[in-house]
Amino acid sequence: MDVSLVIRHRLNELGLEQRDLATAAQVTESYISQLLNGKKAPPAAHRTDMYEKMEAFLKLPSGELSKLANWGRMDLMDTKVR
Repeated sequence: MDVSLVIRHRLNELGLEQRDLATAAQVTESYISQLLNGKKAPPAAHRTDMYEKMEAFLKLPSGELSKLANWGRMDLMDTKVR
């Protein structure tokens, strides 16, 4: 499962919108939209505190989104190497 699917699913479960998440994470709504639509890759976990803000807002366990982002980035690198 990737970051965008988890975020999208959780927003739906909580009845929240992308703009709500953008406000909570202190990023633009455009950034969240691009992240959820796969137009932007998630940032590396160590490069931002955005994941902590998103996890708190989405009521997810600490570290979950950053772990998924790291797995996604590794998968992307594997695909490029092949």
